[in-house]
Amino acid sequence: MEFKIKSCVKTKEQLPDLLKKEYENQYERIKGRLTEQQLSLFDKREDFPFVLAMSDFIANTIFSYPNECALLVENGALDAISVVTDLKEFTDEYLNEKLPEFELKKRLRIVRRTRAMVIAWRELCGYSKLEEVFSDLSYMASTLVLKTLSIVRAQLVPVFGDALCSDGTPMPLLTLGMGKLGGGELNFSSDIDLIFAYPNEGETQGKSRSLTHREFFTRIVQRSANLLSDKTVDTFAYRIDLRLRPFGDAGAMVNSFDALQVYYETQGRTWERYALVKAKLLGDESVNGPYGEELINLLRPFVFRRYLDYGAVQSLRKLKHMIESEVRRRNLKDNFKLGSGGIREIEFIAQVFELMRGGRFAELRERSLIKTLDAISVLELLPEEVTHNLKNAYAFLRHLENVNQEFSDKQTQTLPDTQKDRLRLITCLGYDSFEGFLTDLDKVMNYVHDEFKKVVADEEHDNYSIANFEIWEAENSVDDLEGKLKEFIKNKDEAKDLANNILSLKQNLTRMPVGPVGRETLLELMPKVITLIGKEEGSADLFKRISGLIEQIALRTPYMQLLRDNNEVLERFIELLKENHFASELITAHPILLDELFIPQYFTAPPSVNEYSAMLQERLLRIEKDDLEAIMEELRLFKKIMVFRIALSDKAGKLPLMKISDALTFLAQAIVKQLLSLAWSQTAAKYGEPEGQSIDDPGLAIIGYGKLGGIELGYKSDLDMVFIRKQCEGMTNGERPVSVDLFYQRLVQRLLHLSTTKTIGGILYDLDMRLRPDGDTGLLISDVQSFEQYQLSRAWTWEHQALVRARPIAGSLNIINEFERIRTEILRSKRDDTKLKEDVVQMREKMRAHLDRTSDTLYDIKQGPGGMIDVEFISQYLLLRYAPVNEDMILWTDNVRILEECARLSIISEELKVTLINAYIDIRKIYHELSLADLPRLVSMQNRLEATYKVEQIWKEMFS
Repeated sequence: MEFKIKSCVKTKEQLPDLLKKEYENQYERIKGRLTEQQLSLFDKREDFPFVLAMSDFIANTIFSYPNECALLVENGALDAISVVTDLKEFTDEYLNEKLPEFELKKRLRIVRRTRAMVIAWRELCGYSKLEEVFSDLSYMASTLVLKTLSIVRAQLVPVFGDALCSDGTPMPLLTLGMGKLGGGELNFSSDIDLIFAYPNEGETQGKSRSLTHREFFTRIVQRSANLLSDKTVDTFAYRIDLRLRPFGDAGAMVNSFDALQVYYETQGRTWERYALVKAKLLGDESVNGPYGEELINLLRPFVFRRYLDYGAVQSLRKLKHMIESEVRRRNLKDNFKLGSGGIREIEFIAQVFELMRGGRFAELRERSLIKTLDAISVLELLPEEVTHNLKNAYAFLRHLENVNQEFSDKQTQTLPDTQKDRLRLITCLGYDSFEGFLTDLDKVMNYVHDEFKKVVADEEHDNYSIANFEIWEAENSVDDLEGKLKEFIKNKDEAKDLANNILSLKQNLTRMPVGPVGRETLLELMPKVITLIGKEEGSADLFKRISGLIEQIALRTPYMQLLRDNNEVLERFIELLKENHFASELITAHPILLDELFIPQYFTAPPSVNEYSAMLQERLLRIEKDDLEAIMEELRLFKKIMVFRIALSDKAGKLPLMKISDALTFLAQAIVKQLLSLAWSQTAAKYGEPEGQSIDDPGLAIIGYGKLGGIELGYKSDLDMVFIRKQCEGMTNGERPVSVDLFYQRLVQRLLHLSTTKTIGGILYDLDMRLRPDGDTGLLISDVQSFEQYQLSRAWTWEHQALVRARPIAGSLNIINEFERIRTEILRSKRDDTKLKEDVVQMREKMRAHLDRTSDTLYDIKQGPGGMIDVEFISQYLLLRYAPVNEDMILWTDNVRILEECARLSIISEELKVTLINAYIDIRKIYHELSLADLPRLVSMQNRLEATYKVEQIWKEMFS
């Protein structure tokens, strides 16, 4: 397990022919950009041909910035111990607040790219130790981030004034470097994860305008992130990722100390502890003042518990399962970071001990993984030999990561698949062949995974021995196989049918390009499947159903390996096949849901209302924020997973129908909030933001109508929504400004696109906007005044019926309050009862004429006489009729509580309330079951509920 970076001069003679050709091409391209003196400077170096052949990034950087690169070489940067020793002094002169934005962006990119060129040159040639590379990359990122924040602040102060402490000194904006930046082990092409905080609330004292401290610091962070991460002709300086902050994308970009403390005490999750282990305050006391130590002390109790925290192990197991699921879903082959035995597993090993024991042992609060492994060894928590080998494995994999990224400055942890890059890799690492390198890589990763399993991975669950290999492996006739099956299956009468189904699956699989690894996996998996299914009464039918899944996953070996290696998951899936047709069909259509069978608590209860947003945010954190396609797929997968969990709980019969509808509604609500956040970020990045508005206060509200508003969503419901915004004029503040009207139109269009575009994962939700003012002919979004005028003067009665079930689900609090005011005013407006009845009946008859599918033999449980819609219209009529004359009537949006409220106020009798509510719930239960079974909303007339006849009679009496 020993690993050392070789230190030797790399020359042209060492290059394979393909790379010699690459050098020649790059040299011809570059020499026209250099003066004779500069070219001579580079030519004097024996390693110049080597690095040109090795790295497109180095060649492109020299081509783009010949003067700056030549000066660094002339000043001895390639042979210095560190290229960043003078970086702070240099940036203080080179970067300042007086530069135009275009020039500032250019200079930031020049600094990062030219220094990174030197770092890559030294590492590719083997001159630098890995610790030096980590240190230089981390210091450079920290310096440029702090310098950018300082410049932006200096630009804003003349306009808005400064945020000041009580003693009149500038209040610091504290920056926590997370992940590998916090650990001082940044990789070459890494994102930079940051969290920002400020000591306390207050206001700036600008000459023309004041801002709250949160607004002031948010502007600094937003602008700084754009300066560093915007793509220009000079590419970008750093990709800035702010999603580790409280509440992720949906949360404030900057938080006060008090807000952080409240969040981590009440909302903090284990993965956030995991992230904060590496958190490091950027800058020294001259930057942070006395507040740096205060912030660290504030976070420490959340991260490090005073007791032995064995729960951390299970939490990390869950996190590991999520990562494995992601690897399977995205088919990430050759990934030496996330794959089995990769960098992440070494990090997890160290993190387990930090989270479990860091509260008691200060030595385990190290941010550096190398130092943490040393501390684990000193404390004798792992044998010294193991920690030594893990450090060597970590160095091997991290050096591989850097070298791989230095070819083209791409953030990748996947082995190259082109001949050129594979030659580059083995040449830099000192191997004679790619196969020889793979042999060593396998040894390293197998060792890491074995140690990971001892510390973190689940224990094996194999409570039975698997025999009967010959049943799947041997060539059997139907009669032979029937005889062998009769020896052990529970229902001997099913042996022949089971034999036929087994042979049918084998025949289907022979026509598929399963591959040798897949066939070997099947040889181990299928005897287990047959043995387990043989214990069940309906074994032939069960096997036929599981065959559908096997055929789905046959070409994706990791899923078959998951079933082969996890008996508990296999057993749970077979239980699903027996008891829950909807869930088993869902998992067959989407095998990624197999991972959900690791989490048995959702078999009896869905996630709680408050979990959805946090869980969604956690999943999105693992995706590049600029990768729109991946984000859209992740949203669709998240919905499938959550619906699957809800369906498991539903079919277990542990929850009433109303709780299932609650779960489906609040899931949709969490996703809509995330869609709004994503749509805002993307629209604002293109056009800027309306003055005074931000992602935290977008200046609009999303109103849920229908079943979304009434908290009554079903499995296949679409979402009825209306968008309302504040009334304002002007232009956005971006580089490509547009009118505020157009901005909000584009925002809503973007949200619709994110939800309704069909991808590999299907659509997210169908969004129905027809309930907006003027319907399909109206604007996508209305301002508050227009919405109010429409409802008061032009809306039809049926639109006020729809307003009964309307409820804000996302957006700015002030717009939400305005909507609630308008809704209350409309619903409490006095109406002529005769006219109201006529309008309700007329609309109901119109709907029935177009939508009711009742016939002599079939009954439409939704639109038929006495069906679901009749109950909904009755409750809407009662609220519109009696809210104006009952000041204390609560204006609920769901039918059940409206009817309960009417009974409380003696508008209807207790008996009538019970009849209508019971009928409504019973109808919805049947509708629900039909939806799960993917059947139309029709039942035979003989099976029509008795309660619907009662509702039909109540309708006739009420509206006669």
